[in-house]
Amino acid sequence: MKLTSIESCRRCLGVLGVMAAGLAVAVVAGCSPSVPMGTVSGTVTLNGQPYDDAAVMLLDLDSGQAAGADIQPGGSFKIADPLPVGTYKVYLAPPSQTEEEAEMAKPITIDTSVPDKYWNEASTDVTITVEEGENTAVVELKS
Repeated sequence: MKLTSIESCRRCLGVLGVMAAGLAVAVVAGCSPSVPMGTVSGTVTLNGQPYDDAAVMLLDLDSGQAAGADIQPGGSFKIADPLPVGTYKVYLAPPSQTEEEAEMAKPITIDTSVPDKYWNEASTDVTITVEEGENTAVVELKS
């Protein structure tokens, strides 16, 4: 198929238009400000002793950003993904259930030796500040 010079010009302009649009999207996306992020790991204690019968939850009340992790034996935890910098409320939640536990429809319970205020983001008095880079938190609970 032989193209006339006008048809060739139209095709070139169409290709150039698509390329220009793609470049504009790439420039705009590349220029958007990046949010400073930080990683969080740490330990949870209850009355000075390692505590591990829960999951630790973090919630930034300003942004709504949240994350959580099961507390490991010995009281350690590590949030899997980096979080935007900010101040986070720290509270507890029941630990994750295994597939088997979930299938058995076993009721979820909380450890009643831990004061109720630590099981709710509205009543907890524990906060941590996530700064850019690595953050190590010590979450001290008292009964």
